[in-house]
Amino acid sequence: MANNKAKKDILLETGTNEVELAEFFLGESSYGVNVAKIREFVPYDIKTVTKVPNSPHSMLGMLLLRGKTIPLVDLKQNLEQQDDVVSERPVVLVTEFNSLTNGFLIDSINQIHRLSWSDIKPLNQLISGHSPRITGTVHIKGREILILDLEYIIGRLFPEQMSRLTEYESDEHAPQVHESLQEKRNKCPVVIAEDSGMIRKLIINALKKEGYININDFDNGLSAYHYLSNLKQEAEANNQSISELLSIVVSDIEMPQMDGLNLCKRIKEDTGFSGVPVILFSSLINEQMIKKCKQVGADGQISKPEMKKMITYIDEILGLSENENNDEE
Repeated sequence: MANNKAKKDILLETGTNEVELAEFFLGESSYGVNVAKIREFVPYDIKTVTKVPNSPHSMLGMLLLRGKTIPLVDLKQNLEQQDDVVSERPVVLVTEFNSLTNGFLIDSINQIHRLSWSDIKPLNQLISGHSPRITGTVHIKGREILILDLEYIIGRLFPEQMSRLTEYESDEHAPQVHESLQEKRNKCPVVIAEDSGMIRKLIINALKKEGYININDFDNGLSAYHYLSNLKQEAEANNQSISELLSIVVSDIEMPQMDGLNLCKRIKEDTGFSGVPVILFSSLINEQMIKKCKQVGADGQISKPEMKKMITYIDEILGLSENENNDEE
């Protein structure tokens, strides 16, 4: 039975672009979730589930787990997967991310795979628009494993709890942004790396509402790194400082092709990016992950969905806070 201790016993070296993927089955189909999001697996016992009237689609009820209740989602129903396979020993996948604990009913656990993020391929853009619950795929031993976007699933099921993930509104009661601060934000080129289309859109909308309008975004770390490398070459060819073309990088941690830790490590180890700050923005931020972020040189790490905190971090790191702006006057 997998648990926290098991996870801690198989920690990966920081910044090596590796991931541990838990493979499980729904019927005959294989799915995968990052082990870092998993708290444990527990046998499914219908006696521990209390149905909730008018509950969202695919929610089985509230699961009693060691004296506490958590939402339990029928993952097969949520994915609208039609098959006649009935598991004799269904399992509950218990996850922790975005400061929330949730349970997902699955048919069975297969195994944990140690992979490189480069092995995981993003979905074709034509397909991804119709399959927002899937962020990528990986081929292992003749099986195609679909990587699930659990944040998206929970966000759609419980929009009132996850409203911070799907909406961002500037504080109407906050003081008006100083005009010169707005102008400075306008001039700051920002690179975003985030594989979830929903979260990427949220970040971009929030940044633009606050005046950060010069944005280039990517759905995986490798594409972002290629773009950054081209910027560096452009700066070198024109005898420019990289800071003239790039102000800051904001990256997710979990991404196909190249994760945020490896992206950050590459940026920080390359003198051509000297002085470029990197913020890691993830649902996986905890004490252990904070240590990993610091090991690869991240200038800050923020838990999703703390959007206002992210804007404040960016302002402070770039020296654009309101206080500093007022001091200049």
